[in-house]
Formats: sequence, C-alpha cells, structure tokens
Amino acid sequence: MKKHLFIAAFCFLLSAISIQNGFAQKISLPSPNFKKDMVGVFSPENDLKIDDSKKEELKSSNNQFLDEVLKIAGSSDSDDNKRKSLLDLGKKQSGVFSSILGEDTAKQYKKSIKRKIRPFKTKYKLATLIL
Repeated sequence: MKKHLFIAAFCFLLSAISIQNGFAQKISLPSPNFKKDMVGVFSPENDLKIDDSKKEELKSSNNQFLDEVLKIAGSSDSDDNKRKSLLDLGKKQSGVFSSILGEDTAKQYKKSIKRKIRPFKTKYKLATLIL
C-alpha cells in the first residue's frame, strides 16, 4: 500500500513540475509555418453556414489577429507582458467573432477552432495562448 501511495505521489510531483515548466517557457517567434497553420485552423468550416462576405471578413480579421500575435511574440517585452498582451488580444478577437457572426455562431466557431488547434499546441507553444 505504501508503495502505491509513493508511486502516486511521485507521479503527481512529476506532473506538477511539467505543468510548471509549460507555463514558464519563453514566448518567442515560432517557425514560419505558424501563421499558415493557424490560418487553416481559423478557417470556418462549411457546417457553420456562414455567407461568403462574413467568411472574407473573418479571414481578414484573423490575418490581422495573427500578425499582431507574431508582433507581440517577437517583441522585446518581458514574457509576462507578452502573455498578458496575447490573452488580451485573444479576448478582443473573440469579441470580433461575436460581432461578425452573432453570439450563437461565434460559440460554434470558437468550439471548432479549439478542436482544430489542439494538435498544434504541442508543435507551437504560442498556440496555447491565442484563444
């Protein structure tokens, strides 16, 4: 019994350390493929039934958003300031989704993005902060 308790405590300690290291990583410019991959993630799926004018508006807004993300990541600010700026920018972009699509469709769209961004969170640490 003590052996199992020790193993469980050890595993918990290791996971806590790895989570801490995940938050402590430096925010820097990702590879050049980051924007291309994220544009794909932010492309609305056909099941949302969004008209072409709204798709174009979203595409333009998402490109500007990703440019800002890259600008913040490449800045000389501290990592804490970068993290705060990225989180604020993500909240602002979420509001843009609602203004373009309406509340209900924006929720579906964000859910779709979260599902599609999941595989990129390990490839690009920056992806964990942008939405």
